[in-house]
Amino acid sequence: EGPEYWQPIDPRSENNQERGSSYLSVVARLKPGVELAQAQAELDAVAARLAEEYPDKNAGRGASLVPAYEAIVGDIRPALLTLLAAVGFVLLIACANVANLMLARAASRRKEIAVRTALGASRWRIMRQLLTESLLLSLAGGAVGLLLAWWGVDVLSAAVPADIPRVKEIALDRNVLFFTLGVSVLTGLVFGIAPALQASRPDFSEALKEGGRGSAEGFRSNRLRGLLVVTEVALSLVLLVGAGLLIRSFRSLQAVSPGFDARDALTAGVALSTTKYREEAQQAAFFERVMERVAALPGVEAAGGVEPLPMSGNGWQTSFDIEGRPAAPPGERMTSHTRVISPGYFRAMGIPLLRGRALDERDTADAPKVIVVSETFAKKFFPGEEIIGRRVKPTLARDFTAEIVGVVGDVKHQDLEREVTPEYYASYKQAPQPFMTLVVRGRGDDAAALTAAVRGAVLEVDANQPVYGVKTMGQWMSESAARRRFNTVVLAVFAAVALLLAGVGIFGVMNYSVARRTHEIGVRMALGAQGRDVFRLVVGQGMALVAAGVVVGLFGALVLTRFISSLLFGVTASDPVTFAGVALVLAAVALFACYLPARRATKVDPMVALRYE
Repeated sequence: EGPEYWQPIDPRSENNQERGSSYLSVVARLKPGVELAQAQAELDAVAARLAEEYPDKNAGRGASLVPAYEAIVGDIRPALLTLLAAVGFVLLIACANVANLMLARAASRRKEIAVRTALGASRWRIMRQLLTESLLLSLAGGAVGLLLAWWGVDVLSAAVPADIPRVKEIALDRNVLFFTLGVSVLTGLVFGIAPALQASRPDFSEALKEGGRGSAEGFRSNRLRGLLVVTEVALSLVLLVGAGLLIRSFRSLQAVSPGFDARDALTAGVALSTTKYREEAQQAAFFERVMERVAALPGVEAAGGVEPLPMSGNGWQTSFDIEGRPAAPPGERMTSHTRVISPGYFRAMGIPLLRGRALDERDTADAPKVIVVSETFAKKFFPGEEIIGRRVKPTLARDFTAEIVGVVGDVKHQDLEREVTPEYYASYKQAPQPFMTLVVRGRGDDAAALTAAVRGAVLEVDANQPVYGVKTMGQWMSESAARRRFNTVVLAVFAAVALLLAGVGIFGVMNYSVARRTHEIGVRMALGAQGRDVFRLVVGQGMALVAAGVVVGLFGALVLTRFISSLLFGVTASDPVTFAGVALVLAAVALFACYLPARRATKVDPMVALRYE
């Protein structure tokens, strides 16, 4: 955010006198009781009447009503919903871990609970005690989470891309506090019920025996703990698949060529006062003098100017006719994006010249009008034809006929994700503009080091002329992918946390199982079982749960990843490489989590185990 000011639209300006020029966004408030569809129908009727009255300029044009909320939020909703789902998955995995720990704790307290019950405690009294403990644990976790959020909200605000709406409004307010309280209470109750139900029904004959706690405890009698492990693994796999798909998408995006060389290129915006530089000749002369001085600076390899700059989010689109072909009907004229450039622009940006010549110093205001077109322009409008020398009649605030003198490579002007569009380039002397972005290619690795020199060159021409938006092309490229990068990093962090929690959960369940089955393992080893047999037994039981979780998770991922297809680039939502790679990574982590308890089981001394409790 920066300083802002408002000024009235000048109805006398050339752009506002030209009916075919449309560059304004209209903001309107509906009357009370008027629905959006009703207002849209009225606008369609107005557009139809204008098309009849001005068929050459208004045919095929209309207005689309968009709620202000959607206009502000834009396409960020899918990404935010994906991150919200990731948060929910991590919460469920953490709750499953806590539930497993509480089940284990309840099992270790069987004798205590049996004694309480035998002394007259009701089942509801026992459940109430266990649910209270669960609720206190959940509330403590929520409080710690709020404290971490309080510290981390500034970090998050700084990391969130600036183009995400309402970033500055991120804060811990009353709604966040109530939401955290509600989630803490809900999770504490929901995930405390299962342990409380199981613990409140003790087997007196088993629990009150001296050795009751050391009885063998297999997975069949602990299906709930096994089900929680399967759930953890499945949820973790879904998150990992989502993160893997976004990572592969981001890598695919980074491999896309923008059509220019962003290295060693510095950009700087210059907007002239139309009061001081009222005439187009004055505007062109100013930029000519500036670029002469910038090109002469030490360390500068090439200098040029363009408007609008690639990756800046701005663009112009004009319609045109091709000389020698029948004029297209109103509303069906061919369209192309337009760039106004200086002669050194292609060299400064590293855009290759494919055929013909580039714009140069001979293309002055008095010379015949010429343009250079992109490769896609040539292929789309002149397929299989010789394009050099052909003439088109575009609209640049006023009509003029221009000869095509060259063809250059395609450029990704909006962002790396969109398909290239037809483009043509006109000379800033033949289509003057009061604003341009300077593009300076340096000879060194640090293009930003030229900032002071470029500002100085502009001030030499006009000491009162400000320079704004000074950035390297690398920064423009990075900002164009900032939202995708942020989504990828955040989801990858959540997936890593989920993987860690799943590994800890598997380890905890297997470790507890080994501890509870010490007597059984001792008997097996006393009867001749080898360490490797016990190792395979423990690992096999753990990996069976993991395999079940992987299968469930793969099916879940196949269904859920379709909802993030709009966030993907260069990879499908069912990419087999990602699914297979994630399953292998999760299996490897689970195997390591099972290895440690299994290794511990192999070191059980049969004599000690047989005397266990």
